[in-house]
Amino acid sequence: LVLALLLAYGSSRYVSRPIVDMTRVARDVASGIYTPRHPEGATSLELQDLASALDEMRRQIQGRIGQITLEKSRLEAVLASITEGILVTEQSGRVSIANRAFGSLFGVSQDPVGRMPIELVRQREVQDAIEQTMETGKVVFLDLMLSDGLERYLDVHVAPILQEDTCVGSVTVFYDITELRRLERIRKDFVANVSHELRTPLNAIIGFSEILENKTFG
Repeated sequence: LVLALLLAYGSSRYVSRPIVDMTRVARDVASGIYTPRHPEGATSLELQDLASALDEMRRQIQGRIGQITLEKSRLEAVLASITEGILVTEQSGRVSIANRAFGSLFGVSQDPVGRMPIELVRQREVQDAIEQTMETGKVVFLDLMLSDGLERYLDVHVAPILQEDTCVGSVTVFYDITELRRLERIRKDFVANVSHELRTPLNAIIGFSEILENKTFG
């Protein structure tokens, strides 16, 4: 009986050791540790197949994490280079991404992630536009004027982020059109001034023409 128990214990240890080792490998992968580790003692064909599958899973997860990290770095670089303010919200309505141009435009120095748009923009129209986009899944356009010491004009576009016809977030782009509005105002003032300046000589010319016409035919 003692001999049988010893043999059973040794057999269980022999079989369970590679399983325990593979369990450690799986836990390491779940914790973000992708160091290659080949389970020892996997003698049966089934355990060898399981060990190979775990190693292949580790390689694939490591590759996908690397790809996601690269895409995240590219996205951050693109957002940092864009001069327009960009604000991205998740399905809960809270901010998930905001670029530096947005922070400069609205004077946001703290981390905006996790906050509501109204806390950052402080314009109820923007919050309403984002909520409308989230509810309808349609693009919303908005004209905004900021009076925070300097009069600034913004053209705001709010677009939905759709996943299988479900709105899971929104992207808001803020175009600063202050300079465009200033040039438009200058153009209008110029046309008005030219029209005013030309009105007097034109009236004089018309008057002289009428006088000449009366003398000629009179």
